[in-house]
Amino acid sequence: MNIKGKQKIKRANKRLNILVILLYWYPYSGPHTPIYAGLFKELRKRGHKITIITSFPHFRLGNMETWPEFRGKLFQCTSWEGMKLLRTYVFAPVFKSKRTALIYRALNFLSFNLSSLFGGIFWDIKPDIILTLSSPPLTNGLVGWFLGKVKKCPCIYNMLDIYPDMTEKVGIWRNSIMIDILKGIEQLVYKLSDSTVVLSESMKKNLLQKGVENKKIEVIPDFVDIKNIYPKQKDNAFARRYNLVNHFVVMYAGNVGIPHGVEVVIEAADILKNRKDILFCIVGRGEYKDKIVNLARKKRLQNVVFPPRQPEEVVPDIWASADVCVVTYRKGLAEYSVPSKLLYIMASGRPAIISADEDSEACYVVKNSGCGIHVPPEDPKALCEAIIYLFDHSEIRKEMGSKGFQYVRTYFNKKLVSDKFEQLFFRLALN
Repeated sequence: MNIKGKQKIKRANKRLNILVILLYWYPYSGPHTPIYAGLFKELRKRGHKITIITSFPHFRLGNMETWPEFRGKLFQCTSWEGMKLLRTYVFAPVFKSKRTALIYRALNFLSFNLSSLFGGIFWDIKPDIILTLSSPPLTNGLVGWFLGKVKKCPCIYNMLDIYPDMTEKVGIWRNSIMIDILKGIEQLVYKLSDSTVVLSESMKKNLLQKGVENKKIEVIPDFVDIKNIYPKQKDNAFARRYNLVNHFVVMYAGNVGIPHGVEVVIEAADILKNRKDILFCIVGRGEYKDKIVNLARKKRLQNVVFPPRQPEEVVPDIWASADVCVVTYRKGLAEYSVPSKLLYIMASGRPAIISADEDSEACYVVKNSGCGIHVPPEDPKALCEAIIYLFDHSEIRKEMGSKGFQYVRTYFNKKLVSDKFEQLFFRLALN
């Protein structure tokens, strides 16, 4: 029997113990939490054992105070959906000063790295493979490598964004010494990890340019669960609550951060403020949310609503409430990844307007799938033209929505992504 045949037999009889290390988990829900929750549930259905090391839940941005019921604890062994869960200490104080935000964020990351490392060493677990997520921080990869050495198993670094490239472009880190340190850590993580998983071909290209070996890079995209998010009727509880049913709704839903340039949506709303039949809806939170709300107030816009961040179970109704959805980025900041919100838009059967650089991965998906329209980033007039065009052409909206749903069902489905992760796990664990 050849080697491949023997590996197939081993694979059929082998159930892997997979250790996952990530900073954020339920009840805090970030943009990738539902995606990885779906992945872990699927792998568990296939017979694999999933163990998660995460922090005590805390707010990611602005106010980082932990949930009261977890305050003061160092470790807690519990479970989630039948999976073992170890929560470890994280430094997460309340802070108001923007000047100290970076210091607090760094201490937040470092505290989790140390506590998760300590917990992983002394917790009675025997993983076959370790998966660390840069949710962020980048240094999670070092924790995964060290635990891999202690537990004598391979480690995989799952990169959700290109750090520190993104922070450097946004201007979060301006100190050249600090940037050099972060780049050094980045190279070390790539070197020490047995494999690095990226979300797109453009992210892979970035790593190849940095000298990472091709054989150590795996491209595995995000996915969306179309059993949960799918084309639904607009008239739902969320739409009725915020008076969206009888308007043409332009929806922005997701993180309102510095890279996203959501000001362009407010500027477009200002241009279209006399169109009483068009309503802009911005749902989400982030470090830039207050500035966006204040900008709308300063312009005295009556055609923009800001519902508070909604529970995860309301997300399908949010997308269904829209007639068209927008995805925005500042110039030069959309290069590498396909934002999860774009996949949700496509799964909901709504057309997308992507306001980003033309050579970005997200723009490629929109054009290749036919699910929407591309406009230049930070161009409110072009955004308005796209909105009016889709307002005037309901059949084109319907066609784009249908194409998006078919595309995401084919290329960004849970089974495909789960298969790729499982194959990678087996290849590394069995070798």
